[in-house]
Amino acid sequence: MHHIYTTPSFIVHSSPHGESGKFLLIFTRDFGMIGATAQGIRLDQSKLRYHIQDFDHADISIVRGKEVWRLTGAHEIDHEKITKVHIQVLKLLKRLLQGEDKNEKLFEIIDGLYKTKIEESNFEFVESLTVLRILNSLGYVKENKMFTEILSSHKITPEFIEYVQQHKSLIIKEINTALKESHL
Repeated sequence: MHHIYTTPSFIVHSSPHGESGKFLLIFTRDFGMIGATAQGIRLDQSKLRYHIQDFDHADISIVRGKEVWRLTGAHEIDHEKITKVHIQVLKLLKRLLQGEDKNEKLFEIIDGLYKTKIEESNFEFVESLTVLRILNSLGYVKENKMFTEILSSHKITPEFIEYVQQHKSLIIKEINTALKESHL
């Protein structure tokens, strides 16, 4: 008998698998980045079909198979409209994360992004803030007292957005240095 795990997650990427299935790359709170198959999800009668779309935030139920996780259930979590910021951030996660490794702080950062309504005029600042936090949570950002306050929270507030606006060039420099040092 297999144990069914239910965990909040973000659908990072999907690709066709077999005749009617999908292979999903999923960032979960409890297991980190995992690969899972969803059998029959591309069929018209599939109940999961509309709950599992790229870049969605969903509670998923999974079972550990011999070689890969298998999706057994899902329902979408209410969130703000998915924007290009969400897509860019999840694409970065796909690039940065290798293998299963639980990281609750990183999950809270992404969860906070999805729970925040973002004005289009603030997209670049929210993206910079989120990317800096991601890189920090993965250990790529050196300690800097200037960033202590914005890195110690996962919330996106007007004050944090204003701070990023004022220090944009320094933050971008820090992000670029961290990405260069990560060799990714």
